[in-house]
Amino acid sequence: MSFLPYWIEGFAFDCFGTAPCVKPDPELYLYQIKKRKLFILEDNEIPVSMAVMNREMRTVCGVGQVYTPPYFRGKGYATSCVAGVSRLILERGFTKCVLYTDLANPISNNIYQKIGYKPIVDSLEIKFE
Repeated sequence: MSFLPYWIEGFAFDCFGTAPCVKPDPELYLYQIKKRKLFILEDNEIPVSMAVMNREMRTVCGVGQVYTPPYFRGKGYATSCVAGVSRLILERGFTKCVLYTDLANPISNNIYQKIGYKPIVDSLEIKFE
């Protein structure tokens, strides 16, 4: 469990360019794993990638916080992890899986489209000051 705060910071840095200081919270991680919300993909018992089930609605559930540390990238781990979590979402009776991705990131978009996700809509963040 000790690697998870670093992975969460890595995810935030990759997505937003800054990483919050994430405090280790093994109880939260264990709770999310027990509730089958947080998934860790392992290769030979070594954690290599993660994804989280989130934004559950009546018929739709999301996949988020997809992260593979840089030294494990390029080996198909994220693809396998997202495909597995997506399959589990559908097996649980949800009719759709969704995820939010940065269209400027060709690597993640290629991964998601390879396993069947299709772009539906673009979004824009506007900040008023």
